Amino acid sequence: MHRHPEVPELLEQYMEASRTAECWVTVREFRSFFRMDESAGPAISGFLQRIHHGPFHACRYRVTRMEKFRDTAPPYRIIKKYLVQARPAPRSSRSAAGREKNR
Repeated sequence: MHRHPEVPELLEQYMEASRTAECWVTVREFRSFFRMDESAGPAISGFLQRIHHGPFHACRYRVTRMEKFRDTAPPYRIIKKYLVQARPAPRSSRSAAGREKNR
């Protein structure tokens, strides 16, 4: 398996191109968008699963749902699709301090 450290940055580009705060994506769609070969598939799916199971602070997106569906053409593989959403902007420590002060 090849390493693809650029996947988080590519996800940012993909989401910016979609012009939405959330969208469903499959590994095949992601690879096609960036004209990547099949060897990139495991790295892409691994990263998407990683940001589904826990925070990945270098990326401002997260996967909130994963669904499986059966391909409509032979060989009828099971394909995962990922719902990618923008994470809420982190609150500044200054605003948190202001809330504490008002209590």
